[in-house]
Amino acid sequence: MQNNNLTVYYQCNMTKKDHITVYVLASFLAAAVVYLFYHLIIISVVLGLFLGYFLEKIYAQSTITKRQKKLLLEFRDFLENMSVAANAGDVEYKAILSARNALKQVYDDDADIIIEINNIINQYENGGRKLTDLFMDFANRSQLEDVKSFATIFSVIEGKSNNFGAIINQTYNIIGDKIEITEEIETAITSSKSETYTMLCMPIIIVIFMSALGSGFMDSLFTTTVGHIVATVALALFAASFVIAVKAINIKV
Repeated sequence: MQNNNLTVYYQCNMTKKDHITVYVLASFLAAAVVYLFYHLIIISVVLGLFLGYFLEKIYAQSTITKRQKKLLLEFRDFLENMSVAANAGDVEYKAILSARNALKQVYDDDADIIIEINNIINQYENGGRKLTDLFMDFANRSQLEDVKSFATIFSVIEGKSNNFGAIINQTYNIIGDKIEITEEIETAITSSKSETYTMLCMPIIIVIFMSALGSGFMDSLFTTTVGHIVATVALALFAASFVIAVKAINIKV
């Protein structure tokens, strides 16, 4: 029998309470930023609630990406242990069992990869399902290209190849190298991400600093029509810069 309670990793697993909490905090932050440019409470609240919706969506997507990255690293460890077992002479199901047992020495029982491999083992033993179908189901729910690649390769060699160990080892080397390169790239751009976020904060810091000078230095920006137009343009440019910067630093390999 198929387990319908398994995680779909390309969907957000935040609770309704989490979504509301993030939305409220994001709206408050957005309203505070808008207020710096307009000094009008009503406009700040309205725009804050509007922008908070999009900020909450961005945060929710980031939780999906973070969990998928974590799952991918765990899957790499599974492949490594499966490769070791296959090289030692274990084939297919026995190699999966050996890899699962090795992973349990590193990960807790509630780790995603442990849950997934346990499900594959249980469905194979008690549900009469093929290993190929189970790995394909895992791949579809993860929406990770490397997991899909492995599932496709496994479907070709299951019960049909005498070179199971060599093929699994080669598959691990290719996928492992790709993941390692991705990690190296992300490490290399970490400093760039920090610099980007710092630059995004600079306009806000400048407005706060200029407002703190007092003596009506910023009154024309907050009280005149021309000032509101300038503030709107500045805020639009700031929002556009934020979107472009976030997309630019999220590199996919």
